[in-house]
Amino acid sequence: MKGLDIGVGRFVAWLSLALTSSLLFYSGEISTFTQLLNGRLVETFGTVFPAFPFVTLLFILFALRWKELHALLLEEQGLTSRPPTRVLGLWLVILPLAFRQLSVGSLELSAVTLISVFYGSSLLINPLSLKIMLPYALLYSVGVTSPTILQTVFGEPLAGFSSALTAGMVSLSGIPVTWHGTQFEFVSKVGDTVTANITPGCSSVLSVTTFVGLLGLMHIDLKKELKSTVKLALVGAAALTVLNSVRIGILIWAGYSSGEAALWGLHNWIGYALFLGFYVATLVIYTNMGKRSIVPVSSGILG
Repeated sequence: MKGLDIGVGRFVAWLSLALTSSLLFYSGEISTFTQLLNGRLVETFGTVFPAFPFVTLLFILFALRWKELHALLLEEQGLTSRPPTRVLGLWLVILPLAFRQLSVGSLELSAVTLISVFYGSSLLINPLSLKIMLPYALLYSVGVTSPTILQTVFGEPLAGFSSALTAGMVSLSGIPVTWHGTQFEFVSKVGDTVTANITPGCSSVLSVTTFVGLLGLMHIDLKKELKSTVKLALVGAAALTVLNSVRIGILIWAGYSSGEAALWGLHNWIGYALFLGFYVATLVIYTNMGKRSIVPVSSGILG
């Protein structure tokens, strides 16, 4: 069939090995990762949609490198080529077995385990993918581990900042809200007394780290100048902090207008609508800004 050449076959072989290894040896980590990831997303993005939209966006960004990856797969030699790289791949697949007791209950370690298996499987099947896949493996690993660290360090201050910014916005609307630090309270038009607290999970930590991770992937895929990437990262992080307060303000408006049930009902999906829309808009803007870094495809070095 047209298009199903040896490069596609090697790509399918990699995915098959990675998925089979994950299901056979790391099913507990898959379960932990999916359950805890959805729980992590609830406070910022809502509960109506799972993590599917973001996973889809990651696949789209990865697909932008398909032509380059496909060219490397066509250059692969026989099964005995590059034995050190293949041994490294096997080691990355089986090493996480030694840490299963720790990873099964941890979102971060479960994610790193699965990333290691997929990257290791790639090296085992297609050793020439060592350089092109390494930035993805590293970026995904940092992306799933950094939010916990950053939220621990910056979560409370950012929650306080979000509360102050939201309070200023809401005061302009005339809604009578009483603030006690990060906690707010008001009586809705239907008579409900609504009380809620802006937690570190409700701050902009997760939305900003998600944005920076996606921007990093776009930098790898589109090979833009670093200056353009850093500029957009700074502007985007500031914009997301404001957008998060807008989200909270909209929730307060909904609760004041229609009661507590309306506030929490809107909370279930508004984060996805606002932040996912922001990420897609960023992708469009980033695609049309700056110049591409000129890096020879054959070098395997990512710009």
